[in-house]
Amino acid sequence: MKGLGRILGRYVGAAIGVGLFLLILNLGVMLGFILHCSDEKPRPEDRVEVIADGIERQTDGCFAVSAEARRAMEERYAWAMQLDDSGAVVWSDRMPENLPRQYTAGEIASFSRWYLKDYPVYVWSDEDGLLVLASEPGSEWKYLMRASAYTIEQLSVWAPGVLALNLLVALALALLLGWRMYRAAAPLAEGIGALAKGEGTQLAERGVLGQLSADLNRVSRQLSTQRTMLQKRDRTRTEWIAGVSHDIRTPLSLVQGNAAQLESSGVLPEEARRKARIIREQSQRIGRLVSDLNLASKLEYELQPLHQGSFRPAAMLRAAAAELLNMLSDDRVSLEVDIPSEAGALTVTGDETLLRRAVDNLLRNSVFHNAGSVHIKLSLSVSAQSWSVSVADNGAGLPQAALAQMRRPAGEQLPQHGLGIVLVRQITRAHGGKARFVNTQPGLLATLSFPRKG
Repeated sequence: MKGLGRILGRYVGAAIGVGLFLLILNLGVMLGFILHCSDEKPRPEDRVEVIADGIERQTDGCFAVSAEARRAMEERYAWAMQLDDSGAVVWSDRMPENLPRQYTAGEIASFSRWYLKDYPVYVWSDEDGLLVLASEPGSEWKYLMRASAYTIEQLSVWAPGVLALNLLVALALALLLGWRMYRAAAPLAEGIGALAKGEGTQLAERGVLGQLSADLNRVSRQLSTQRTMLQKRDRTRTEWIAGVSHDIRTPLSLVQGNAAQLESSGVLPEEARRKARIIREQSQRIGRLVSDLNLASKLEYELQPLHQGSFRPAAMLRAAAAELLNMLSDDRVSLEVDIPSEAGALTVTGDETLLRRAVDNLLRNSVFHNAGSVHIKLSLSVSAQSWSVSVADNGAGLPQAALAQMRRPAGEQLPQHGLGIVLVRQITRAHGGKARFVNTQPGLLATLSFPRKG
């Protein structure tokens, strides 16, 4: 709705801006047209006074016209005549035959302001009489407008108010049209907001935006159908994985129990007991993988609740390191734990069991995916805004293709390097953190960063 308010404001502002722009544009075009077409400022020789100065009465009563005056008359005017004080034509140039050669005072007064037989005329009075210069009919428009001083005074008083009233009316119309559009678009905005939240919507399919409402309703129905199908698919997949995991646990427990008995039997040769130990260890690993698969499925579809609580990451890391050392049956793996003093007292909020699971998976990944001797460093670091757990080893690292898969955004197809790493990413994401994997040549550095919440 805030966005619609901005749209309404911009709409009204744009309407006002367009109106002002068109007003200024029209005034500018009109002014330019007047300046281009007006003859109010002709060349000096075109002026009646200049032409009159070029026409002189000779001593014999005839008139002499200078070359400049004649050229100006021929270029600018259709014909000319000179009247004496009695109104008689005493000189003419190209004067039409159908025009009178004698004019009364009333006729002279009339055509001086208006037209002479449709000819627009200009007059100039001097000691030789009255000079009349005429343009072609239809070439000019002459109109006399009179107004009283009171009218002009009132016009200057009322004109600003009328202009302001026009602006207010234009603004009111823009607001009215904008408000109507706002009311029509408001349900659409609410519907789009509902779809963005994963909710359905049903809008009235009428008005100027009725077709858009119908399209939005159709999209809402399609999304609802797809959402139901996805939820059904995810639920079926999760239930299937949980069922398979449950079915595997019973025979796997039998395998582990029998392998443990064979491993501890005193009648079997050493080689047989060694193979029994391998069977036990691998069956335990399969059990962890099944558990990881079940947990990863629940985390992926947000079916695993987080049991939030306060704990100390330093204690969690020490416990994970001790369990790993107790689990190892040989000395090919060396483990270093680095917890600075400022991180030792750190207390955070989260699901300690899941975070411990992520750390265990990183440690086991370094152990089981590297042949020969390997050195593992488990570190804890803290800053003002975050805390991080890192596991570094000097093993073989990860192939570039696997690293590229690790960098994919959460929610895409899971990488195929190992389910344990997949689970690490999901647990980290569930806590609002980020998992980063980098080959250090030699070895792999895995860093889990989390925001500080407590």
